[in-house]
Amino acid sequence: MANIVIGVTGGIAAYKAIDLTSKLIQAGHEVRVVLTDNALEFVTPLAFQAIGRNHVYTNTFKEEDPSVISHIKIGEWADVIAVVPVTANTIGKLANGIYDNMLLNVLAANTKPVVMAPAMNVHMYNQPAVRRNIELLMGEGYHFIDAESGFLACGYNAKGRMANVPEIKAYIEDMLTVERTLAGKKVLITAGPTREAIDPIRYLTNHSSGKMGYAIAEAATARGADVVLVSGPVNLPAPPGVTVIDVESTADMFGAVKSHMDADLGIFTAAVSDFTPRDVQSSKMKKSEGDDQLSIELKKTQDILQYAGDHKGDMFVVGFAAETDNVRKYASAKLEKKNADCIVMNDVSNKEIGMNSDDNEVIMLFSDGFEQPYPKMDKQALGVEIIGTIVKRWQG
Repeated sequence: MANIVIGVTGGIAAYKAIDLTSKLIQAGHEVRVVLTDNALEFVTPLAFQAIGRNHVYTNTFKEEDPSVISHIKIGEWADVIAVVPVTANTIGKLANGIYDNMLLNVLAANTKPVVMAPAMNVHMYNQPAVRRNIELLMGEGYHFIDAESGFLACGYNAKGRMANVPEIKAYIEDMLTVERTLAGKKVLITAGPTREAIDPIRYLTNHSSGKMGYAIAEAATARGADVVLVSGPVNLPAPPGVTVIDVESTADMFGAVKSHMDADLGIFTAAVSDFTPRDVQSSKMKKSEGDDQLSIELKKTQDILQYAGDHKGDMFVVGFAAETDNVRKYASAKLEKKNADCIVMNDVSNKEIGMNSDDNEVIMLFSDGFEQPYPKMDKQALGVEIIGTIVKRWQG
């Protein structure tokens, strides 16, 4: 049983917070609810009070118990705080240090984990300011459960609908049950694409966003690991508490990996280039009149996963196999050939779970024959699942 604070902001999805509160209480948790003024336009304190049999907080200056300061006491009481739903308005205020209601004051005085479930119109969700604020908060340690696609109150059928209640409940409970099983362990993770220079302004690369690797890095840190993340060029904030080494080329990434082969666990999610130009031009390549073709001679790059498998010592090695056809065949072959302990395979021909998508669906293949499938889910949530399975199989 845990102490959970549910914060509710002013969006149509606020009614789902009533269901979430009910399900958490049914699971044996203690729940306290904080409503913003705007949330009161959609739901009433009585609804939550009837379910939870507890006072519902709405006003910073209305102290029911004069012996305590409520917005501080609530945070001290909580094991985790979930803001469900969180609006663009609240995200913006929190990101910019504006604390003008009860919920924001609770968050300002809080030192416990916070998870947020955004819900808003698709255009609002994609606003540069909103994306920037979310990334800033993630960089400060806030957790976000990505919105899903579906019918929105505004009439659109697009991304912006709050994640479903069972998923939010599971995410909260995962945060509560995560043990520091990786405390004292060094974890090496690679993520993102690599860039292979053709000339000073052109390069070869791929569509990898790095989201999966970054999610795994965050999950490993939550378990107490000392995480080194070797990252190709991505547009993601550094996970809190993670040592990030930024690289460009496969050669750069290989050099960084070699320097950290003393890790206890190596997870190689990066989509590295298999080939690189044999000769990199020192100046911009020019097209000649009449030429309608260009040939670039390529050579193989260093196989980072193969090197890790061949030189792993006591390191537990996990690789990723992103394939477009014969996925299991190629993933199984990779598991054996690379001398890996586990291969995480996924079908990137499906754009909904392919590179640069927010979701993923994988099957983990272990060298002892064990398999663990995971259905389509948000990459951040999947990162938690992948780390959990690795820890069980490795340490077990």
